[in-house]
Parts: sequence; C-alpha cells; structure tokens
Amino acid sequence: MVIILTSILFYVLVSLYSQGLENGGIHYVYTRRVELKMQTIHNPFLFEVNLHGANYSGVQCTFFGEKDYYLLAVWGVPIYQLFELLNSSPEFMKNSITSSSESETFSSICKSSSDLLLVEGGEKKTVVFRPQRGCVDEAEIKSKEEIIRSSYPFVAIMILKDNDNAENTLIAMATAVHLPDDKLKLPAQIIGQHVKSSSGSVSAVKKIFVSSPETSRVDGESVHLCVACCIKTVSAVVMPCGHACVCTTCLERCKNCPVCRGPAYTYFELQSIPVH
Repeated sequence: MVIILTSILFYVLVSLYSQGLENGGIHYVYTRRVELKMQTIHNPFLFEVNLHGANYSGVQCTFFGEKDYYLLAVWGVPIYQLFELLNSSPEFMKNSITSSSESETFSSICKSSSDLLLVEGGEKKTVVFRPQRGCVDEAEIKSKEEIIRSSYPFVAIMILKDNDNAENTLIAMATAVHLPDDKLKLPAQIIGQHVKSSSGSVSAVKKIFVSSPETSRVDGESVHLCVACCIKTVSAVVMPCGHACVCTTCLERCKNCPVCRGPAYTYFELQSIPVH
C-alpha cells in the first residue's frame, strides 16, 4: 500500500514539473507602477562643496540663503543624533545650534566644529571651514571604524534666523559630506542633503537628471523630448534613479528606466516647473 501511494505521489510531482517546463517554467508577474504625487516646495538654501582637495584640514564651501540664517560646520557627526536634531521641533533645533551653553549645543557631541556664522540673506559666500573647537588634530577627528560608519566626516547645517511659519516653507538644511581617510578612500563627495519644513517634516533632497537626444522649441522655450518616442516632451521622472527622460505614455511600456536600465518602481509627473 505504501509503495503504491509513493508511486502515485512521484507520478503527480513529475507531471506537475513537466507541465511547468511546457508552460515556460518561470512565470513573471507584472506589478503596476505606483505614481507619486509631486508637490513643489521652494528651497531658499544653496550649499555647494569644492570636492577637489576637501579633507579633514579644511573644506571649501559656497553657500547662499534668501533670508538671514545661521550656519554651523561640524566634524565627526553622529548620524543618529543628527537625525534626532533634524526631527526635533524648529525651536529646539535652532536653540541646539545657537545656544551659548556648550552643554546644550549640538556641536558638543561632535568631534570638532567651526565658529557659528550668522549670514545675511541674499549674500553668496565662499568659506574654507577648518576645525577650531574640540579636536583640531586630523588624526583625532578621523573615524576609527571600518566601512560601516556611525558618523559623518563633515556636516554643515543651515537654519533660518527667524522662524517662518508659512505652510510648506523650508527652514533648515543639512549637508553631509564624505572625506577620504585611510580606511575608506572614496573621493570626497556629498553623501546627502536633508531639508526641514516649518511643519516639522524632514525630506531628502534628490537630484533630477534630464536626458534627451534633442530639444525642441515650444512657445519660444526649449523643451526636452522623450528619449523613447522623440516626439512628446519629457513629463515623467523615474524613481528611484531620478531620470527625467520619458513621457507618461512611453513610461507605461517601459519595465525599466530607458537611460540606466534600473528598476522603475515608482514615478511622478513633472509639473510646470523649469527643467535645466
């Protein structure tokens, strides 16, 4: 009886396996792409880093703000505490950056810092930030960890002097920069930028990359054409790669980003904003 049941089970398994091979073996399931809603928010801050020659001795930065703001540059910044600061209330965040009491300032938990700057709005400045407070020796500031790090080498935090309570207004921006060291010799680069709104929400700043084989002129303005059909204008940004390269019609027929061939999990439609 046991032999008969075993034989029947073996026959069923072989039949199912054979049927699977005949039908292709592997079945692909199409998942509908999710559209993200785009919300235009004006960023009043600009922060750029001269990556050539940036190191623990000094980082040359160019920055701008539309209104008066504070700027704090710090080295050896604990990542967890940085995001705790970003997610705190606007009042607590500003007090942590500007307080005269060392025990209350955010810079006290970092390895080193520069003097706090109060910059007038509308003025674009270029400054070389150097470690001035706390550890000033390069060897002491560098991380002793291997590849996985718990701190950022260099962070610059900009926050408005006067709180703006208008809805969807950005009041602060933090820029994290990697600096090469003996254990992680990647070139200097901006790791990420995060902005904080007056409502308290924190978002990552992502670049949009426009790719177009040619441009056309509509109402006297140059517009980028879809890389797939070369007829319609670019109207969709593929995520997570950030390539603005196709129209929404062609995107429906693309399983991957036409530019980098990366996965196209989500997308959002461009609103009427200038694309450069």
